[in-house]
Amino acid sequence: MKWYFLDVLACPVCKAYGEKLVLYPINEVEEDTTIDVEKVRCRDYCGLHRKPVSEVSIEECKKCVKKRIITGLIICTSCGRWYPIINRIPVMLDDKYRDLKLYRKFLKEYQDKIPDNIKKLMKNPDPGSL
Repeated sequence: MKWYFLDVLACPVCKAYGEKLVLYPINEVEEDTTIDVEKVRCRDYCGLHRKPVSEVSIEECKKCVKKRIITGLIICTSCGRWYPIINRIPVMLDDKYRDLKLYRKFLKEYQDKIPDNIKKLMKNPDPGSL
């Protein structure tokens, strides 16, 4: 997943987007890319720097488009739901379609790499109940 995709994502349950979504990378790589930054630059909100795009330089955008998140989390601060990013794909499903086995497996593998301040945002499903 690319950082700038956060600009087009929304929580499937409460529909929050932009600054209400926190993206936390666990594994990230840099790729050599020829992407035109002007075409993919975030519209309103920069998920990487967590601020309005108007406050982010084009040089920072050039660095961002080279980054790809392999494993990570997207957390909705409005409703506390969290969604894993697995093999570059955000698994953002409505509650009735969630596979809690997948969440358990994800936490078992990565819980030591998630800092406490990020864990505090993860409320649904409650990591302690998995």
